Amino acid sequence: MLKTKGQSTAEYAIVIGLVIAVAAGILQVALKHGIASKNSQAVDWMLTSGDNALGTTVDDSSVALYTQDLRKTTVDADSYEDTSVMSKGGKEEKKQSQTTDTTAVSIETIDAADTGD
Repeated sequence: MLKTKGQSTAEYAIVIGLVIAVAAGILQVALKHGIASKNSQAVDWMLTSGDNALGTTVDDSSVALYTQDLRKTTVDADSYEDTSVMSKGGKEEKKQSQTTDTTAVSIETIDAADTGD
């Protein structure tokens, strides 16, 4: 009796292990397919974004796209530091630092004026 119970318990453990392994494999394949599908959707979305601007395509000759950039940088001359440190063995480390402040504005304009066609 004792030998049969042990064998039966081992068989149950093996069957449960196989079921869990098969379920994990199926879930792994489904997860990989889902991730690949979402990746494909994201790439398609990014490649086609901006195609429709005001009902026409941006590549259409009747739609002009203008980009304007303005940057202003202010340099603080009083904050300039030039330091040099000599280390043991002749190694020299140089450091230069200066405080700057930059503001930038970028404007994109779509000119979809009627060309009279």
